[in-house]
Amino acid sequence: MKLQAATLLAAIVLVYSSHHVLARTYESYKVIRITPNSDEQLQVLKKMKTDNDELDFWKSPLSVGRVVDVNLSPQDFPRITSFLKEHKIHYDVTIADVQQLIHSVTRPHRANHTRLSSSKAIDFSVYNKYEDIEEYVKSIPAQFSHAKLVEVGKTYEGRILTAVHISGTAGNGSKPAFWMDGGIHSREWISPATVLYILEKLLTGYGEHEEITALIDAMDIYILPVFNADGYVYTWDHDRLWRKTREPNSGSVCVGTDPNRNWDWHWGESGASKNPCAEDFAGTRAFSQISVKDVADFLKTIPNLQIYINFHSYSQLWMYPWAYAKENTKDHVDQRGAAIAAVDALRAVHRTVYEEGSIAEIIYVASGSTADWTYGAADVKYSYGVELRDKGRYGFLLPPAEITPSGEETLPAVIALADYALKHP
Repeated sequence: MKLQAATLLAAIVLVYSSHHVLARTYESYKVIRITPNSDEQLQVLKKMKTDNDELDFWKSPLSVGRVVDVNLSPQDFPRITSFLKEHKIHYDVTIADVQQLIHSVTRPHRANHTRLSSSKAIDFSVYNKYEDIEEYVKSIPAQFSHAKLVEVGKTYEGRILTAVHISGTAGNGSKPAFWMDGGIHSREWISPATVLYILEKLLTGYGEHEEITALIDAMDIYILPVFNADGYVYTWDHDRLWRKTREPNSGSVCVGTDPNRNWDWHWGESGASKNPCAEDFAGTRAFSQISVKDVADFLKTIPNLQIYINFHSYSQLWMYPWAYAKENTKDHVDQRGAAIAAVDALRAVHRTVYEEGSIAEIIYVASGSTADWTYGAADVKYSYGVELRDKGRYGFLLPPAEITPSGEETLPAVIALADYALKHP
């Protein structure tokens, strides 16, 4: 009996340990912020990034006066900060212990809540796990006659990517279309949360809210809440700051590709890494990631697709092509005009200030990006990448209390952008 009890106890310990050993900890990791105040300092930081391809840059060096955020392990912190001191570059610690912040953000999760019922809206007081999001999405057609589900594709791990198609009085395909997606980078939890907020308000506001009703009657709307589903699940179960997909890379121990560098538009050029261990690894070829290829193929089937928005975090930026180069597109005036309308409408809600500009100019050069492909290859005139809250106090670990305010301000921005686009086709 004692032997059986000991064996059972050992098995329990083994299961418990095997479950928890897979969860990466960021205990004593620190995020530092650097603001280069000269071109010399900027070049030093760019070289530091190039020479340390596997460092976790939350905000990369772009220009003099623009902040750089880096998440440093306890091992890297003394080495990198010594390097900065040698070059007389000042830094501040903005997050003293990343793991503590992760714990505070995930603690309010609905772990003790009951599962969603078919008649209950999604909970915006917490971040929701993928299975809860999936359950909510599946419940939509039974509740809302103006919405249906469409299968967009699948992920490497076999998850089905399901978008919600919302359409009003006019027939499908007879009016301009508008696509939104969230969570292409899996650690950016505020992105799918905000997209879900917009989805919920569009569903419940049709026939009740004048501007929402007008938008849905004027456009076919497609919403994919979680683009990088495999990665998002992984952020809950194993590594909160995981960014990439989960497909293995042949010949490397490092897993995953940056799904926002894997599109077939100037793929593999500046602003994308060839190192499989880097956060911005572009993959072995354009569209090597099954989910990226499936979404791209689906987008091409949507008649008259006029607007595309790919939501990210963080930095509070409303951006348009090009990303691969610091050049204006032929539609720059209208792309910028719609972005200005969006950020003005957004600021009117909670006085949150967003900057607008081309991707390469205001965040970084990034080849093989989503917005470049939708504009350049799929001819979607109004193509955007949007960096949601905040400016860096919490970075990718935005508290769940920010979900509703983010949604409240982003919804009117989306409506204002659509209104501009419809008037300037």
